[in-house]
Amino acid sequence: MPPVILAIAGMTAFEIAVTVASIALTIGTTVFGAVQQKKAAKKAKRAAARAREDFLNSLQDRTITRVATDAPHRYVYGRSKVGSDVVAILISGLNEEYKHLVCVHAAHESESIEEVYINNKPLGPLDSDGFVTSGDYFVSTSTENITETFATSPFTLAHAPSSAVKVIAQARFTDLNRPSVSWTEQREAAYTRSGNTITVTGTVSVRPPANPAIVGVQVIDYRVTYQYQKNTSQVRVKKHLGTSDDPADASLLTECPAKWSATSVLRGFTYTVIRLDLRQAEFQGGLPDISVLMKGKKLYDPRTGLTAWSQNPALAIYDYLTSPMCNVDPSDIPLPHIITAANVCDEPIEGLC
Repeated sequence: MPPVILAIAGMTAFEIAVTVASIALTIGTTVFGAVQQKKAAKKAKRAAARAREDFLNSLQDRTITRVATDAPHRYVYGRSKVGSDVVAILISGLNEEYKHLVCVHAAHESESIEEVYINNKPLGPLDSDGFVTSGDYFVSTSTENITETFATSPFTLAHAPSSAVKVIAQARFTDLNRPSVSWTEQREAAYTRSGNTITVTGTVSVRPPANPAIVGVQVIDYRVTYQYQKNTSQVRVKKHLGTSDDPADASLLTECPAKWSATSVLRGFTYTVIRLDLRQAEFQGGLPDISVLMKGKKLYDPRTGLTAWSQNPALAIYDYLTSPMCNVDPSDIPLPHIITAANVCDEPIEGLC
C-alpha cells in the first residue's frame, strides 16, 4: 500500500494547539501501550513511524501536482487546500486541442470540493456543465438551439435549458391494405421538470384513425426542443467526491471513448477531471499546477454513532488510528478518552468564537 500524506486544517489559536497536542499524546500513549501487548504491535509501530514521517513531508508536499500511477495516498481532515496526483492524461478534439487531466486529491470519500485552482488562480463559480464563468479562462457564452430524441420517459437532457422546453410525442402508422403507405403523427406532451430531468405526465393521445387496417404503436419516441447557453471557456471541471456508487466520468466516456470505459471508476477517491483548451498559451508549456480547497474525510463520532464531516481533531485522530494506514483495532482504543477529547475540542474559546 502506498504511504499516506496527511492534510489537516490548521488551528487558529495557541490554546487549541496545546490542548489537542496534550490529548493526542495521552491517547497515543494509551493506545499503543495496549497494542504492544498483541502480536501486531510491531507492525502498528512501524506504520505509525512511517505516518509521522509522511506527515512531516506532507507539510511541503501536500499542494504539489505530480504525475504518478503509484502516488502516496492522501488523507484530508477538516478543510484544507491540497494538490493533485495526475493519474491519467487524455487528448480529444478534431485537432487534439483538448487535454483531460484526471487529478486525485484524496484517498477517501469527501464532503465537498469548494474551489479549484490552476497555477494558484481560483477558477470561481462553475456553470452546470463545469465550465468557468469568469476570470482568466472565461471566453464567452452563446445561445444554442438543440433537439434531442428519447425512446422513453423520464429522460435527462444533455444541457441545462435556458428557455421553455417543448416535448413532442411521435407515433408512426401503417395501412395494412397499402403496406408501402405509412406516416407519423405528433402531439405535444405535458411534462414536469427537475433540473435536467424531464418526466412526461398523463397519457399522450397519438392514435390511428378508427380503421382496423391502420396499425401502429402508441408512441415511438419523444423529441425535445430547447435553448441552452453554450460556454466556450478554456477550462472545464468535473468533480467526483469518491462515493461508493460513483460511475465513470461521463465527459470522458463521451469525448475519449477509446481510452476511457464504463469500468474506469475511481470509487473511494476524491478526484476531478480537468479539461484544458490547448489553444490557451498558458497550457502549451506543460502540466499546470492544480490544487483544490476541499472539506475532507467524513468522521465517525462515537458520541452520536453518526459519520459526517467534522473538523474535530480528536475524531480525526480516532479515524486515522483505525484507518488502513495504522489498522489499530477499535476495541484497543479507549473510547472514553476519545469522547472526552472530542468534547474539549468542541468547546469554544472565549474571544475567538
